[in-house]
Amino acid sequence: MTIRITIPAEETGVLRVFSLSMNNQDAKQLKSSSTAIFKALGTNLDCNQVEILALADLGDIGLVGYLSEGCAIPSDQLDPDIIKLNSLSGWVLIIFSNAFKSAATTLKPAANLNLIGTYSQIKTDWRTAQTVTAESAKPFTAPPLTIKKKPSDAAMSGRIATLALIVMFALTGLIIWIAG
Repeated sequence: MTIRITIPAEETGVLRVFSLSMNNQDAKQLKSSSTAIFKALGTNLDCNQVEILALADLGDIGLVGYLSEGCAIPSDQLDPDIIKLNSLSGWVLIIFSNAFKSAATTLKPAANLNLIGTYSQIKTDWRTAQTVTAESAKPFTAPPLTIKKKPSDAAMSGRIATLALIVMFALTGLIIWIAG
């Protein structure tokens, strides 16, 4: 009997952990081939959102540590499955919701893939419980634009006088050069 796992449209923040009942060579081949992943899961998906891990590679952190620390799965979700997760050996396949590209999908995992658990990642609540009252948080609190004022009549007269002196100096120099 084939197990079917229905993924709803627009699902986010959920991951599914499967144990792989296969030898190292088959697991490595599955890891390196998107076609093999499609065939093993019975559907096309974004293989960049699928992780295939040798549990031995996780070292001391283990699968539970990887899921809680690396994938933001709350420990209260992992606690019911902790014995099952800690007893796994070999390889696991982890599928993140983004693999389905927000489309409703039905997984038909191969017989050598066993669903261990489905877990929801911690979601950030962007709503704030407190009201921000700082002046800088209010709209339009930037300093007003400074309007460049026109130069005064005295400044304009000074500029004109300076220009007239430069022209007179140039003409005087020209006359001396021609006469010399």
